[in-house]
Amino acid sequence: MENETHTILKFSRPLQTCDPHDKNITESTVRVIWAYHANDIEGTGPVYHGLNRGQKSLRLLNPEIKNDIPDETPSFNFTNQYVPIPDKDTTYWCQMFKMPILTKKHHIIKVEPLIQKGHEGFVHHILLYQCEREAGDTVLEYGHECYHPNMPDVFLTCETVLFAWAIGGEGFTYPPHAGLSIGTSTDPTYVLMEVHYDNPLQQEGLIDNSGIKLYYTPQTRKYDAGVLEAGIWVSLYHMIPPGMPAFSSEGHCTMECLKEALNHEQPDGIHVFAVLLHAHQAGQVLRARHFRNGEEQKLLAYDNEFDFNFQEFQYLEEERIILPGDHLITECQYNTKSRSTMTWGGLSTRDEMCLSYLIYYPKINLARCESIPEIKEQLQFIGVKEIYKPVTSWPFIIKSPKRYNNLTFTEAMNTYQWSKKKGNSFNERVKEIPINIRCSKHESGEWNVQGMLLSPPEVRTYASEAPECASFSSVSSSAISTTVTYLLIVLSIVIYYTL
Repeated sequence: MENETHTILKFSRPLQTCDPHDKNITESTVRVIWAYHANDIEGTGPVYHGLNRGQKSLRLLNPEIKNDIPDETPSFNFTNQYVPIPDKDTTYWCQMFKMPILTKKHHIIKVEPLIQKGHEGFVHHILLYQCEREAGDTVLEYGHECYHPNMPDVFLTCETVLFAWAIGGEGFTYPPHAGLSIGTSTDPTYVLMEVHYDNPLQQEGLIDNSGIKLYYTPQTRKYDAGVLEAGIWVSLYHMIPPGMPAFSSEGHCTMECLKEALNHEQPDGIHVFAVLLHAHQAGQVLRARHFRNGEEQKLLAYDNEFDFNFQEFQYLEEERIILPGDHLITECQYNTKSRSTMTWGGLSTRDEMCLSYLIYYPKINLARCESIPEIKEQLQFIGVKEIYKPVTSWPFIIKSPKRYNNLTFTEAMNTYQWSKKKGNSFNERVKEIPINIRCSKHESGEWNVQGMLLSPPEVRTYASEAPECASFSSVSSSAISTTVTYLLIVLSIVIYYTL
């Protein structure tokens, strides 16, 4: 179709063509490229498009929740007020807010990012945390840099993730039967909004007013929704050697943690309906894996072509039940070929994370379910024998052998002469050594398994079904179309005419 302003092209192709020169279309991120010319093709053939071109990362198969909300749905905003973005690579800015004062229970049913125009490249992610209810209104008067020695102590009580948005993502709409509860005595009174500013060029004079808009309704849904953070405990103990084209890290949400938390409140399990996979710049392939009785189930979520600049919640086609005794593994594959030093787990976008944010119902008292490889055996790989005790500094200092004497463990890991072969050996070793368990409740509490040292479980990998590929030379196109799922793509191009 074409009119004065739009040209719309509609076409289709199989999701899997079985042609080695084609790209399969999956639930992973797809880079869509486009180009056009303002004039129609004449008899001489196509003309070069010039600057009319671009690309966008999309998830073509991410099922969209058709849950439109009425225009009159009330909302409220949490936004930063004239925050100066420092002229440094990474800044985490924290600001506390108070939830609306309500006389009865309501449900938040939709959340949208409010990114200041022109700052789309600076605001990398926004997290909203629940804080202790006794925080007090005095903390609402100002914001402060997060994770800073002078940060208000009350910020440390804000640990439960309520919402997560990352760069490139859109808003999030809850399904019709679940919402985020507000307005009761057990619901959040105070929340902390953490905005991650990414300023790699260290530009000066930037002032930001970004935040989020939350829509809520007194017509409550059947279930209260919760968010579970699973994956690798963010720590320097998460280590990735340099020069590696594919290094894989695993974070475990163990059966011990899920069994204790779920049996206490929800022995019938929780229903996961959306997942946000999160890593930083070295991330390539991310997967949320689900195991039951040692057998791997179908992947909970995955992205085989992760784009650091495009991170959004993936709605599941079918809700997934997580039962007591199940085991979740968040797996992240990194590419550090262009790096000459170690990459560490940390907050900067040049550091790394490996997390899954699971949105589920009904809500239980489990905020984080994570692990980190035990440090002693990681350091033994490079020959470390002894550290100075008691530990009085961070990163801690190595005592022996002589070649590492008086070096921090981070300096020692960078001193080691890494190669691709050594990196692969280290990768295999890290997956076998014991893991420290994080199993935390909301508002700073912990389950009994918190801090336990466990061996990674022995599991059997899920065998996915390979597509049946017919010979294109012997099968007609009409026959192929009956056996292969098709993707329908509509490309809409807006051409602006200057008169």
